[in-house]
Formats: sequence, C-alpha cells, structure tokens
Amino acid sequence: MSARWYAVVDGAADDGLWPLLQRCDDRACLISGAVHPVLAPAAPYLVALDDDEPLLGAWREHGAGRHWGILCEAELPLAELRQQLRQFFQAKLPDGTIAQFRFYDPRVFARYLPEAPPEQQVRWFAGVTQFAVEGEDGRQHSFRWRGGRLHDGDAPVAA
Repeated sequence: MSARWYAVVDGAADDGLWPLLQRCDDRACLISGAVHPVLAPAAPYLVALDDDEPLLGAWREHGAGRHWGILCEAELPLAELRQQLRQFFQAKLPDGTIAQFRFYDPRVFARYLPEAPPEQQVRWFAGVTQFAVEGEDGRQHSFRWRGGRLHDGDAPVAA
C-alpha cells in the first residue's frame, strides 16, 4: 500500500466535528467496543483523508488554532493504523498510576514526542512516515524518523 494521509480527530475539541465525522466514509473510533451514543461525538476517531473529504476542507479553512487533532502519513490501512495508535492510549505516570494519554490533542503531541526517549519515539513510526502537528504557538511541526532519530522537518530534534 502506498502512503496516505489520516487525521486522528479529537471529537471533544469542537462540537462541529461530529457532523463532519459522520460524513467520512473511511473512519474508525479509536475506542474499542461500543461507545454510548451520547459520548460518541466526543470520542477520538481515525479518518482516512482524500482531497474531496469535507473534514479535510474544514480543517484547512477553520482548523488552525482549534486543536482538532493530528495528521499522519502512513503506509498502513486504516484498521492496522488504528491498532498501532491504540497502543498509546495509556501512559504510566511517575507515581505508577495508569492514565489515559490524549496523544491526539496536538498541544500534547507536539510537546511529548520531542521530549520522549528515542526508544519511545521510534515506536510511533511503525508504518508511519510522518506526523503533521500544530504546536501551542501555532507553529507547524512535521515529525519524521530518519537516521535513527527524530526530525522536525529537515532538522534533527535535540535529544
């Protein structure tokens, strides 16, 4: 399979995302099992993006600064990418507590990935070519794994 773009959408970020998500043909909720209909609009979703996808058009026009999610380019089909991303849902805190990790919030991902140890960073790139993420300051990041280290665009990220 050739690489294609996906959105990992934080449904809780904006009430207007739910109608757009419902129009996406190739989507999957990242939460396993049945999601209560009341909670479904706030769940995280993985969506395969095509140029004519209404979600992509809305993201380009209105998504800046709204923290709708992260984008990734992957060589995996949607079902396999969903499984790959689901492994990151939980994080172990320093006190040993297990917590939900909202990696699909771009403010979280843009800070986390560059600061994670290399052995954690590389796990994100199994079948994934790059992550496109808007940082808190509005700066666009294009994270890639090349030459055994994380890059943001063409620049290596300091370890």
